[in-house]
Amino acid sequence: MAQTPENCPSRTTTLEKPPLLDLEIEQPANGYRYNRDPFLLSRFITEHQVPWRTQLAGKILDLGTGVGILLLLLARHFPGGRFTGIEIQAELATLAGSNVSRNNLNRQIEIIAADYREPAISKTLAGRFTMVVSNPPYYPAEGGRLNLCPQKRIARHEITGNLAELTRAAASFLNENGLFIIIFPAERLIELVTHLTRQQLEPKHLQFIHPENADRAGNLLLAARKNGAPGIIIDPPLTI
Repeated sequence: MAQTPENCPSRTTTLEKPPLLDLEIEQPANGYRYNRDPFLLSRFITEHQVPWRTQLAGKILDLGTGVGILLLLLARHFPGGRFTGIEIQAELATLAGSNVSRNNLNRQIEIIAADYREPAISKTLAGRFTMVVSNPPYYPAEGGRLNLCPQKRIARHEITGNLAELTRAAASFLNENGLFIIIFPAERLIELVTHLTRQQLEPKHLQFIHPENADRAGNLLLAARKNGAPGIIIDPPLTI
């Protein structure tokens, strides 16, 4: 096969087997590839499964599911859970569907290839979920140098949906008292909280993530409740 330019992902994929997990995950060899963020988000959710048991017993939606890594992790932790993932990039959505089948999780996970901002999707999914999760792009479309690889560009920059649109969609898809859970850059905390509260999503649980030997947090994990009462719990920081 001819060598594919680095800025143009080929159809070549690799098969990953995360340590200590009964999972096989196919992902592009040259395009978007998952990192440790889905694992941190899954850990945050599982560590709070007791107070969030009502939401975990319902339907869970992943906005921007990529190759489905986060839902695969959650399905392994919560075998009775029901999950839906939305992915705008058709190639990644196809891989996500294949990963669901490969790991025999078709009864738990549904993958939708679509833009969550589409009116038809918004209408169909409105109020259906007890929990919405997301590992979204970290940077505004105009923030910094854009990656030449389309898959990486969309995964890292807010090309196909900004923070305002993400929080609006999360609020719309949640039912009353549902939870929106996100991993995001710590430096954008104020911006995140501003958009959350505009959508009546009240921050309820926060944990900062510190790279080892760093003098400040890099990212954060946050859970916000739809129409929740004021008051937030801040966990001890997580050092990675």
